Amino acid sequence: MKQISTDSNRRDFLTNAALAGMGSIVASCSGDAGQQAVPDGIALQFLLPLPPTSLTFAPELVADAGGFFRENGLAVSLDVARSSPQAIQLVLARQSILTRITTIEGMLIAANQNAPIVNVGMLAKGSTIRFVSSKEMPLMAPADFSGKTIGIPSKGGSSEHELDLFLKSYGVDPASVRREVVGVTPSAFNLVEQGLVAAYAVSIDTAELVRQQKEVEVLDPTAFSAACGQFYMTSRAGLAEHEEKIVRFLGAIHQALEVMIDDQDFTMTLNILRSKYSFAALDDDATAKRCLREYMNIWAPTGSSDLLITTSNRWDDGYSELVNAGLVSSSATPSDWFTNSLVEKADRG
Repeated sequence: MKQISTDSNRRDFLTNAALAGMGSIVASCSGDAGQQAVPDGIALQFLLPLPPTSLTFAPELVADAGGFFRENGLAVSLDVARSSPQAIQLVLARQSILTRITTIEGMLIAANQNAPIVNVGMLAKGSTIRFVSSKEMPLMAPADFSGKTIGIPSKGGSSEHELDLFLKSYGVDPASVRREVVGVTPSAFNLVEQGLVAAYAVSIDTAELVRQQKEVEVLDPTAFSAACGQFYMTSRAGLAEHEEKIVRFLGAIHQALEVMIDDQDFTMTLNILRSKYSFAALDDDATAKRCLREYMNIWAPTGSSDLLITTSNRWDDGYSELVNAGLVSSSATPSDWFTNSLVEKADRG
């Protein structure tokens, strides 16, 4: 599976992509390395910020493998960007229609760069990032991070943004916390054991896999931040041009989530996923079910009543948190950055 390849740096990327076009900018994750025919339907490219080797992408993967995209009249390609910042740039450059980003990322670029983003569906009501440390030197609160070195997947990505807010919101100077780019696999915990990093940021899947092998502490930053979350992002121009496609996409995701809610032991969910996908956290029943249960508490904390809905109070609280941390100005109107209308149309459909 190839990632996006470009010689442009991020500063020049948006302009170059918009003016020059990029031809084949991504490789599809569906089918057999692009050899399988795309099913009939309205084409929609969904841009993943990471390869789909984690159950964090279960809603999209279930919608794909379970045929819910097809049922909603879509031929969806699940394609991979090099990083979350690049996925955002591609959507803003109208090289792709949709991606999934964190609330913090979205608010930072909307407030500080006046980027024309739109949150069309709030998937995660909390963080899917976990900080893993050792039992001997546990990091369980923001103050514990001061003066430490923390492993992150990439510079300037969602994990680092979340770390900055986590620290600043509780009076810890982010400059006092050194960052090192490390792997995101369970084996990277060796760096913690060697004392090279005090903790590292991973997905729920990886945290669970490490927990099975080692005595560790796992910190969920959601308890410290209202801004934690993930949403489906498009651009204002993309929304105007592709509203019907996005409604169909959200309808398929809504169906996938409902299947997972109803499937209390996740047996059907795992069968659907394994019909097309295979990765470490998916391949063992007990691990996959524990991870899915934790993810479902983030995607559907109140069951099916508010799937994909953005709650204005939490959205506003998240923005206020960023303002109070000095990461954005207080002059923006965060309600301009989201709409629930497409989710409501998808639900009615």
